[in-house]
Amino acid sequence: MDELLKLVKQCLSIVETATLKDEEIKMWIQAGIADLQRQGIKASEETEDSLTKSAIVMFVKANFGNVDIKEKELAQRTYSLLCANLGLSKDYLEEEDNA
Repeated sequence: MDELLKLVKQCLSIVETATLKDEEIKMWIQAGIADLQRQGIKASEETEDSLTKSAIVMFVKANFGNVDIKEKELAQRTYSLLCANLGLSKDYLEEEDNA
């Protein structure tokens, strides 16, 4: 989680040493991961995949804080496009149990 938190803070232009909003950011990171998983896309706090990380960052940017609404809308559209594209690749989809 620490590496992902560091990346998200950097993308939000928050200094790495600032900790005031860490809990909110972590909540949105976990929500983004859960949303990707809900869509059948592999995602976790330990992901090393740059496309999955990008989707999580865009989810956070679309939902975090009081930033410009146009930036949030752009982040939401980008997140939706990433999800659609990730969902088209079997490499990014969760394995289904056929039991």
